[in-house]
Amino acid sequence: MRRWVYTIVLLLMLPFCLGMTKEFDRVMVRAKRGDPEAQSSIGLMYEYGEGVAQDYQQAIYWYQKAAQQGNAQAESLLGFMYYKGKSVPVDYGQAAHWYRKAAEHGFAEAQLNLGNMYANGQGVPQNEREALQWYRKAAEQGEVQAQSQMGFAYWTGRGVKRDPAESARWYRLAADQGWAQAQAILGILHMIGKGVPRDKVAAYMWTSLAVRNGFGKASSARDKIAKQLTPIQVEEGQRQANVWIESRSNR
Repeated sequence: MRRWVYTIVLLLMLPFCLGMTKEFDRVMVRAKRGDPEAQSSIGLMYEYGEGVAQDYQQAIYWYQKAAQQGNAQAESLLGFMYYKGKSVPVDYGQAAHWYRKAAEHGFAEAQLNLGNMYANGQGVPQNEREALQWYRKAAEQGEVQAQSQMGFAYWTGRGVKRDPAESARWYRLAADQGWAQAQAILGILHMIGKGVPRDKVAAYMWTSLAVRNGFGKASSARDKIAKQLTPIQVEEGQRQANVWIESRSNR
């Protein structure tokens, strides 16, 4: 029985696999002609085994070819390979080098990662102001984790003057994109009235959204807030959460 199930699954997957292989072949033609975007795409296909057998060394080879032409995505991906040690020794210096190139080309994910390296002193001297500079660049492009990092920086005063209102602004931007941890923090800020007006219904709404989005640690805060609300207020918080979810689905 299991053999039949396995055979059926393979047959169902066969058209998809053949399609991926054909796509790999089409992209490879462009990559061999020197197209940096195609070279970066081929690297990704090798890294994740899409349309071809997974091969980290080949992924690095194609990332390098694209990166040498200034392709920001490839530069960032190459940095990630060195950071994680995928088929190469872990090398934070090289990771920072390639992240910087991609970051200077405006690649938001690399700007976030370079900010993290400055924050943690990995491959570069620890420098909170420099970290904040790169977080800001990424956050201004809508990079949600960078927005959350900006919120944290302004809340703690790391690399910048402490400013609860500015902290809440950045957390709100991340929360509006569905970042669950930012939603939980924003809910707590509304509960204590720091950086935002004190609003227990809004606090319940945001912590509820955080739980719905998979941040289970927010459930205790949500439940504590609920105990301070009337049933009508809880219902209103749930309604606001549902409205937020519906507005997201309509975008």
